[in-house]
Amino acid sequence: RKVEIKSPKKGEKLRFVEMADNNAKITLENKERDRSEILVELKEVLGLDKLPRKIETFDISNISGEYMVAGMCVMVDGTIKRNMSRRFKIKTVLTRRLKHSIDNSNSSGFGKLPDAIFADGGITQIRAIKQAVKSLELDIPVFGMVKNDKHQTRALINEQRQEFEI
Repeated sequence: RKVEIKSPKKGEKLRFVEMADNNAKITLENKERDRSEILVELKEVLGLDKLPRKIETFDISNISGEYMVAGMCVMVDGTIKRNMSRRFKIKTVLTRRLKHSIDNSNSSGFGKLPDAIFADGGITQIRAIKQAVKSLELDIPVFGMVKNDKHQTRALINEQRQEFEI
């Protein structure tokens, strides 16, 4: 089909185009503000020292203790960065991941250390991650994700089993 693009110069149609443009700008501003407000709220609720601009989330799966696979999702400034996601087939997932950032500290993106780490699991995974973080003499807060019956995150939990509603 032939497509015709019109650009009104005056009148009611021009006002509609201006209104649509204005609405798009307002929506974009609200979306950006919402992300930053969520990060500020997360910082306050979790008692973090700094804004968690980069968050890495790990989900470790296995079949009867074998075939361990870990998935990592990365969120920067409230936006999921799919190109930074990784899947690992090794037991030393976190140590390997953090050493990569230490060795490549000058790079941006994936090479930058996270401001917080979330684990899809219970206290055992939290403690394992904390051990890896401490073994590299890093100070990165670690939280576990508490799920509801629909497998949605309803809260975060720290090593002391303190729950933070989100």
